Amino acid sequence: MRTQIKNAPSWEERYRLLIQSGKNLPRHDEQQLAQMQPISGCEANVWFKIEPQNDRTFHFHAFSEARIINGLLWLLLQEINGKTAEQLQQFDLTAYFSDLGIAQRLSSTRLNGLKQIERLVQNLATCTN
Repeated sequence: MRTQIKNAPSWEERYRLLIQSGKNLPRHDEQQLAQMQPISGCEANVWFKIEPQNDRTFHFHAFSEARIINGLLWLLLQEINGKTAEQLQQFDLTAYFSDLGIAQRLSSTRLNGLKQIERLVQNLATCTN
């Protein structure tokens, strides 16, 4: 899907693919959402959870009430899941979404929410090194 989005001929096609991608995120019930961290600064409600793994990597869960945000979150999780703290520290969210041709079209509030997640991931990486 990442390649399809990157190579989409128009923003409208990227937008459609983002919404389609968001359907890959599992829905979370209220009990699961209560165990996740709410992310402030985004247009829609967003929740995020970090799970350290035994092999020194991390697994992340995320969910939003907004379809487009779920697409962005799904793309993000595809990139950061299974990474070590050192690898996560090198991750640049803006560059990642710019490379996909998405960052330029994101509203400031959508980008703020994603940057908040990036800060959580960066802080995690810093604390575990």
